[in-house]
Amino acid sequence: MVDWRIVYREIRVERISSDARRLAREYSYRPYMVQRYIEMLGYDETLELLKAFEKKPKPVIRCNDLRVECKWLMERLEELGFKLEHIDWSLHGYRVLKEPRQPSLGATHEYLKGYYYIHRDSPPLIPGLLLEGDREPRKVLDTCAAPGGKATHLAQLMSGEGLVVANDLVLYRLVALVSHVLRMGFRNIVVTWSDLKKLPRLLETRFARVLVDAPCSGEGVIMFDPSRKFKTTQKDLAVIVAREIGLLEAALELLEPNGLLAYVTCSIALEENEYVVSKILARNPSIKVVKPPVKLFKWSSGVKEYMGLELDSSVRECIRVWPHIHGTMGMTICLLTKT
Repeated sequence: MVDWRIVYREIRVERISSDARRLAREYSYRPYMVQRYIEMLGYDETLELLKAFEKKPKPVIRCNDLRVECKWLMERLEELGFKLEHIDWSLHGYRVLKEPRQPSLGATHEYLKGYYYIHRDSPPLIPGLLLEGDREPRKVLDTCAAPGGKATHLAQLMSGEGLVVANDLVLYRLVALVSHVLRMGFRNIVVTWSDLKKLPRLLETRFARVLVDAPCSGEGVIMFDPSRKFKTTQKDLAVIVAREIGLLEAALELLEPNGLLAYVTCSIALEENEYVVSKILARNPSIKVVKPPVKLFKWSSGVKEYMGLELDSSVRECIRVWPHIHGTMGMTICLLTKT
């Protein structure tokens, strides 16, 4: 168990510049958040980031090629008035550039038949491609799986074979997960309801692939939820970070030796990403950061220097997706293995 008060002392931003205070007032952020961006990016790039958060990306659909031919689906949706663009680094992803007044994206017959899944943006497609890009059926665990976007993506990449255990603690979110599994027709997904920290004792098996899409501050999805600009205090953040460290430690217990784990947050906060991974590496020498096996596009590297914090140099291999650089929601992904 990690004490959040220790985390708070280490990550607390004590000095806030006049530039950070001014930008925080102008864009309605907590000042400490803007100060952190300036520390990571500099003033000019921070301004670009804040402006990028004011623009909402177009949604993305993932064609379920186990149920339908993707070319036919795209033609059918275009007949209904949708305009789509294939995401070149994704096997099944299409950005929705234009939508008709009716039907909505989630009300077409094709959606109800399970022919596609709706993602808010494209970065959620990255973890599955890193874990199962070779489309090899394995035992896979999605530890915080609801509402099901990444779990169904993993099951699809394994061609409906192997096993995906899709776990979540929040019961009402599990309803959405089960709904998507049934709607899209996946038979290789088993849904479980448990606290991740209890799973190492409840499950005898271990997994070749583990996904931890950790509950986080949501600091990368401000364009979808502007309340994230001011929702999280520094104390709140410390509590979240301490929880994330505990969840990641539990997930690593469930990973087979030499297996691959993807630690993911929809946050650009260094504290929730490189800091968490550095803490894990310091606490367990058998855990190592893994360089991504493929380069899907020109993403950014992890941040290894920040406000005097001692971070492991290997966090440079983590993946960062920035709104102002990549035109998407913010996301951070770190691949880990256990020797």
